[in-house]
Amino acid sequence: MDLESRTVQVWRNTQNGVLSGWVHTVLRALEPYGIPLEQAVFEARIDPEILLSGESRYSQADVNRLWVYARQKAQDPSFGLTVAKHVRPASFHVVGQAMSCSITLYRALQRLCRYCRLLSDATTATLIDKGDTVRLEFYFDMGKRPPVYQSHDTVLASVLFLMRWIACLDIKPTDVALRYDSEHLPDGFAEFFQCNIRLGQIQDSISFLKSDLEQRVPSSDERLALLLDEVASKDLDERMAGRFTLRVRDALIAQIAEGSPSKLRTAEILHMTQRTLLRRLKEEGVTYVSVLNQLREEMAFNLLNHDNIPLIEISQRLGFSDYTTFSRAFTRWTGARPSQHIGRSAQSSKSP
Repeated sequence: MDLESRTVQVWRNTQNGVLSGWVHTVLRALEPYGIPLEQAVFEARIDPEILLSGESRYSQADVNRLWVYARQKAQDPSFGLTVAKHVRPASFHVVGQAMSCSITLYRALQRLCRYCRLLSDATTATLIDKGDTVRLEFYFDMGKRPPVYQSHDTVLASVLFLMRWIACLDIKPTDVALRYDSEHLPDGFAEFFQCNIRLGQIQDSISFLKSDLEQRVPSSDERLALLLDEVASKDLDERMAGRFTLRVRDALIAQIAEGSPSKLRTAEILHMTQRTLLRRLKEEGVTYVSVLNQLREEMAFNLLNHDNIPLIEISQRLGFSDYTTFSRAFTRWTGARPSQHIGRSAQSSKSP
């Protein structure tokens, strides 16, 4: 492993963390299943001291262990919906409070995306404007750890429930895409989301009519929200200190969701010049190209695991100009063509 790869791996292994308020919400959701908070904390090996502060954090390993425990105890494929119904602004600490004070739901979702790394070091959220609709897309950066898809489903359900709670309206999405892979939709999902739900998708996302998101929030107070923004921005700066590479990855993820990324656009998103962008990356022992290539490689492997996605489409989703360019890059990264990836033999006939 070269220096740049080791640098990226260091912040991934040591910095991942999830707000204790979210962990507390998951623990409380187990109570209707006959599992008291104290019992769940003990059996899931959750440090009770961290629960006392909403801004404290648990490691991603702690959270994954809690989810495995919760699934075993609840024995309910719809457990994530129970968690979502326990969500309140305090579950997301200062981010949730700022969202609840936002003048519109669209503004609330913008704040969620901007400060998402305060909620979880392993999660990036992106808003994508699609004309009359807006798609909120999540990217869960789990590295080589196996994903706990039910926790991903819960994130979408929790955001929707919080939006309904903030707006005092039964907001209905236009579409929900879940990586949850099953032939049957778990009980309660259709009733909760009240829209078309697509399972086995490559990315977790939820879409809304733009007109629904532009409705004014009854309890909005943008002056207070701006004060909370200052707190959140300070916390984010402190959280990201020495982790500029992670901020660049977030900016790249947002661009890849809409097309080809560039140094100029990345610098604009981060409110700096290209020269500053490259200098700060160099200070962390990486380059712009290496960060982009590693992100694309990780996303490529995720997409290649879905046999129903043609290779041409994968190259487009990763922001490559054409399949040939993607194939050459993938071969350079891995020593094999995309069509040689395990499970992709049936796809080779759909691609050049």
